[in-house]
Amino acid sequence: MVVLEIDAGNTFVKWRIRCQGRPQAVQRWLTQDVREGRVLLPEDWSGVQQVRWVSVAGDKVDHWLQTAFQALAVPVVRAVARDQQSGLKNAYQNPRQMGADRWLAMLAVWQQLQDAFCVIDVGSAVTVDLVDRQGWHLGGYILPGLRLLQQSLLGQTAGVRWQTTETGGSLVPGDSTAACVENGCRYQMAALLQYVEQDCRARNIRHIWLTGGDAPLVASWCPQAMLQETLVLDGLQGLEQDLCGAG
Repeated sequence: MVVLEIDAGNTFVKWRIRCQGRPQAVQRWLTQDVREGRVLLPEDWSGVQQVRWVSVAGDKVDHWLQTAFQALAVPVVRAVARDQQSGLKNAYQNPRQMGADRWLAMLAVWQQLQDAFCVIDVGSAVTVDLVDRQGWHLGGYILPGLRLLQQSLLGQTAGVRWQTTETGGSLVPGDSTAACVENGCRYQMAALLQYVEQDCRARNIRHIWLTGGDAPLVASWCPQAMLQETLVLDGLQGLEQDLCGAG
């Protein structure tokens, strides 16, 4: 079976082919390129037999993808967050209000561990979700990511203007406005990750997973965490029983 898996996020649309259960390398497009129709249908998609997808990218991207799926003429299923799945139980009273990408990331870890864990997804936004060893989702947090933190200063603070510098992953006090902003945003993110580690220890949660486009940039600030950038795509495997026509 040849399956196309797609994770359409705010910054990137990531996709890969899974052939006979084995995933191939992840490909990605800028979400803005898809939104503006600057992407061509890949030849790799011609042999696909199923599609499993998740999207938080908005109507224009969803429309482009759904049009592509119609051309493929294969079974398609779109992921949604549920009240429970495979023993994982959602804390939301209305699960459909949860981003399906968060649910898939938790599902991927739960199916591997069957134990208490925390998932931190670091992208345009940062989400933190906690699950106990019985599979109960304990709730979570949603915060701005690194770029949104910087943009909020640029957009809301008239006196703060700067050009991006090459400061790497530095957390040292800045000696220019640019360094102060960029290092300050990293400092805030590092403090968040350290607090999450402390909170997990207090809750007896031993497993922390990092995912998302910016996860490699922050991994050193959360040394206890397992880095796995493909958690959302991995969670799409849980949709195998749900193929029910185009979503």
